[in-house]
Amino acid sequence: MGRLWVALKETTFRSLRHPNYRRYFAGQIVSFVGTWMQSAALMWLMYERTNDPRWPSWLLVAQIGPTLLLGAWGGALADRYPKRQLVSTTQTAFLLNALALAAVVGCGFATPVLVLALIALNGVIQAVDFPTRLAFVPDLVPKEDLINAVGLNSLVFNSARAVGPALAGVLFVVAGALVPYLPDGANAVTIGATTCFALNAISFLAVLRALRGIPEPRVHEKPGASAWAGVRYLRAHPAMGAVVLLTFALCVFGWPIITVLPAYTKLRLGLKEEAYSFLLSSLGAGALGAALMTATFGSVSRRGAFMLMGVAVCASGMVGLGFADQAWTAGGCCAAIGFGMILFLATAQSALQLAVPDEVRGRVMAIWAMTLSASAPLGHLIAGHMITEVGVGPVLFGMATGIAAVTVLLAGILVVRRTPRTAPQSPPSG
Repeated sequence: MGRLWVALKETTFRSLRHPNYRRYFAGQIVSFVGTWMQSAALMWLMYERTNDPRWPSWLLVAQIGPTLLLGAWGGALADRYPKRQLVSTTQTAFLLNALALAAVVGCGFATPVLVLALIALNGVIQAVDFPTRLAFVPDLVPKEDLINAVGLNSLVFNSARAVGPALAGVLFVVAGALVPYLPDGANAVTIGATTCFALNAISFLAVLRALRGIPEPRVHEKPGASAWAGVRYLRAHPAMGAVVLLTFALCVFGWPIITVLPAYTKLRLGLKEEAYSFLLSSLGAGALGAALMTATFGSVSRRGAFMLMGVAVCASGMVGLGFADQAWTAGGCCAAIGFGMILFLATAQSALQLAVPDEVRGRVMAIWAMTLSASAPLGHLIAGHMITEVGVGPVLFGMATGIAAVTVLLAGILVVRRTPRTAPQSPPSG
């Protein structure tokens, strides 16, 4: 066991050798769990208060909308000002926002519109925080360990996505058990949600404490720099631009698997909630496997191979899911989809962070953040509409075809652009 741990420290967890990243990593573990607890509690609270399935969707719009509108500005701030100080500011703002949510819900003042406004404010903070954190990680580890650090971040994020909602569910159950012993008018959903919001606020203290021990990175850019320099950089470097475009395509055609699975479980498999939960768990297990693979085996020389492997495995999983008629085969296909998605996304993110110069990294990563924020909701809307029109199977095949088509198109464009253009030679004179 001791030898195994030594081997893991030298491979999977090698970024933790660096004290600054180790502190930041520990803080992120706690904070991500709190964030996913709050997200799950918000969805349940909003649906319980309104009994309208559209309100949770509006929560999603309020959360991601500001990133689409203000992401470029947030990236410019990340390049202009000290990143550690900026992350500390955004984490403090998140803490105060979570406390405000806990206060208004716990005191009984929470209307759907007020909760929506607080989440929109949270989205504005996210528009600055997301690109800043992405640009901050390369300041914490040397370049040779950056892919490993991104893989570990992905591992923590996907683990928290499973643990956070589960803990929120436990808190709601405990709150329900306590209601009979509380004064009249006590509500289990209110108590559970308030507890989740308060714990999320506390979780940000872990990041703030970690940031206190990290030295300030250098400021690279002047305050007057353009917020859209990231777009100009990607246009001037077609390989990096292709990574962002392929990310958009993979998320548009890949993330909607979440939208497809409920209908797939009932209509294709003829099963109920237990099977749906199994498929979601399989998706998460595949994502965790990809994060571990990226952290353990990721390297600069393997970036291209990992991205292509991720695209191929994801598309193949969707094709397989279209043919599957048993829960266990469908679970294997879902694991392949989750594996392919995260393998590509983690590798693509590290490729951008390694290639982009320090002075525009924040703005390029803001484009990345905006791409992620825009693509998933668009894909969900398209998939949800198409399922009602043509059914689950054709939608899955269409998603796989879309991923493959965009990949081939971008590869062809890159080959053409890299082919040297030589002037035609005149025939030799006789």
